[in-house]
Amino acid sequence: MNENESPCFATLLALAGCNAPVSQSVADSQRPPSSDVRQNFINIVFKRTYRHEAGEIVWARISSVVLLDPEKKIYAYCVRVVPKRSWGDWAYLGVSFTDGKILGATVNDNRCRDKRLRYYPFPEMNGMKT
Repeated sequence: MNENESPCFATLLALAGCNAPVSQSVADSQRPPSSDVRQNFINIVFKRTYRHEAGEIVWARISSVVLLDPEKKIYAYCVRVVPKRSWGDWAYLGVSFTDGKILGATVNDNRCRDKRLRYYPFPEMNGMKT
């Protein structure tokens, strides 16, 4: 993450819980996450953001990628994990990006709980420390 991405990231984290529901057109744009999206999440968001010792991830899922803003070509996806320390409690993170660059992330993004959003196994996260 470069220096220009940090303020945006912090701003989006501050807005957690203030998200509107996903529109039907966004839900209809779903496609499975590519290997680049998965690896980008691990390299940029997870490894650089979650550096504290909180526990091991025992279960992880990544959602479909959706088109949030067609005009600006902004896409988004969600990651949900269950840390070993809190078995049974989901932690959600909504991530937005464009041209392979992470724009920001929102902890406990309400849109990640949308029943229309498909989730896929994310075994690359299993065993990682949060």
